[in-house]
Amino acid sequence: MSRIPLTIIGGGVVGCAIADELSQSIDGIVLLEKNRRIPGENQSSRNSGVVHAGIYYNRQITPLKAELCPQGNKLLYEVCPALAVPIKRTGKLLMMTDQLSEEYVDDVRRVAVENGVPGVERISLTRARELEPNVEGIGALYVPSSGIVDAAALVKALSQRAQERGATLLPGNTVVEIKPHQGYFEFTTVTVGDENARTFETERLINAAGLYADEIARLVNGQSRYEIVPTRGESARFYHTRRPEMAMKGLNVYPAPYVYDSKTGEQLQVSLPEAHRLVAVGDAIKTVGIHLTPTFDEVGNIGSAVTIGPAKTVGIDKENYGDHLKSPCYFHERVRNFFPGLRVGDIELHQAGIMAVLKGHPDWIIERDARYSGMINLLGIDSPGLTACLSIARYVKELIS
Repeated sequence: MSRIPLTIIGGGVVGCAIADELSQSIDGIVLLEKNRRIPGENQSSRNSGVVHAGIYYNRQITPLKAELCPQGNKLLYEVCPALAVPIKRTGKLLMMTDQLSEEYVDDVRRVAVENGVPGVERISLTRARELEPNVEGIGALYVPSSGIVDAAALVKALSQRAQERGATLLPGNTVVEIKPHQGYFEFTTVTVGDENARTFETERLINAAGLYADEIARLVNGQSRYEIVPTRGESARFYHTRRPEMAMKGLNVYPAPYVYDSKTGEQLQVSLPEAHRLVAVGDAIKTVGIHLTPTFDEVGNIGSAVTIGPAKTVGIDKENYGDHLKSPCYFHERVRNFFPGLRVGDIELHQAGIMAVLKGHPDWIIERDARYSGMINLLGIDSPGLTACLSIARYVKELIS
């Protein structure tokens, strides 16, 4: 049996970015993906496509996100045009609607400055309406480096370039067993539509399995206690060309961030210090909130559809995309205070994705396995994983060298 030099488990945007990056210097890379196709049905393809600037991630609490998101933002704007992947620097408004939201937004501005995010400024409502005429509030934070990217096109382009550089992609393969040995790993896969299992050997292993990364980690090291909490993010959409009072110029429009109950998923109206305390003890999870995101049309320009989301649902399984979805009324209620021209009847349900939120860890985990150093685990790569995919790949390259 020939031994594979390096195997990547997971063909989402992070796995494909790693394959693309490492295939420049490592021959014989194999990438396994459980879906029949790349891009498949996963976190990456069911994504709003926001290019985050790096304004939300406190360096003391989430150092990896704070470092890799601004780096990834810059890299995406450099790389996507060369790959013919639609990307646009739209800018973002965070709308302040009351004193509590002002407190959260001021903290975001502080974090943005610490993370070196360029051009972030607090602006008046008048100035905000010059950028997006139908927003409402007492002011806004303007973030010029935010944008949108075609997530599925990015996954496809990275996977294709990885193949051109010599990587082998094997979609439709689910890893069912991994046995660590001295200096290598023996793993078994089952192929979609084929009952026969196949066994391979690999010298090094990278676990980029997204929602299933905790299970892959335990296949290698049964003592791993990392746990993914599947968190569904539902989105709706509307067409902003229907009426003048709901027209948009193409910016991302966000509320102030907030925290939601880690058990119920409901928004909590608490002060910033109390939010920090609840997050620290695991009773709450921070979110950027349900927001408005422009989309691309068929030729890669900003289109008429605007998505609303994500609406969070916790306590579901890892493939539950459709049970008990939020109603259009739910989405309307969350955005009407900063975008009042929208009506319930304008809103239709769009799609749902499931995020790999890591229980008890607000930051990503990217590290060698504690027992088997030939394996690198990427756990809890939730938002802004899409934005940071290229910088994550470079981080992994440093770890593996």
